[in-house]
Amino acid sequence: MFDRFNKPKPPKGYAAVKVTFTAEEQEVIQRALGRYAAIANAEAPEGMVAIVPDKVKDGMTAQGLTEYVENLMIFLESEPIVAKQAAMLDKGIKAMMKAYAVHNLPIYLFQVAGMFELLGDDANAKVFFEHFIKAENEFRPDDIDLLFLQQTGFDFTRSVAIAKEKVR
Repeated sequence: MFDRFNKPKPPKGYAAVKVTFTAEEQEVIQRALGRYAAIANAEAPEGMVAIVPDKVKDGMTAQGLTEYVENLMIFLESEPIVAKQAAMLDKGIKAMMKAYAVHNLPIYLFQVAGMFELLGDDANAKVFFEHFIKAENEFRPDDIDLLFLQQTGFDFTRSVAIAKEKVR
């Protein structure tokens, strides 16, 4: 289903980013990609397999990482040991930054800022809220971005207002 197209060159002024995933991250990414492949191939005519552009695969990868972070946050709530909570938040921040590197939806920056807040790192939280505001102002979603954004249920207007309040 994936990697059948030639990789496009980055737009002028941009560079490709090489992202390395941990074993845990690779596992959730493969689950997400497998889930999407099963759905797409179930709809494909007999004997055919679905092929998707790289950006769609990147969105699916980022979505897998987002699910990983959501699971970390669920476990975080039940973890009484502060050091383990900090380690989970650190994993979550790194995974969400990788999601942004793979598929640059501003939502990921907002979520990173929130995790820094949970860590008590207000300076980094503020920096990432500022990055989110700037990225959101410059963001022009294409059809693929809109497809993934619809799945999040993320309220950008409210999030921008929250971020602006946090950076004051």
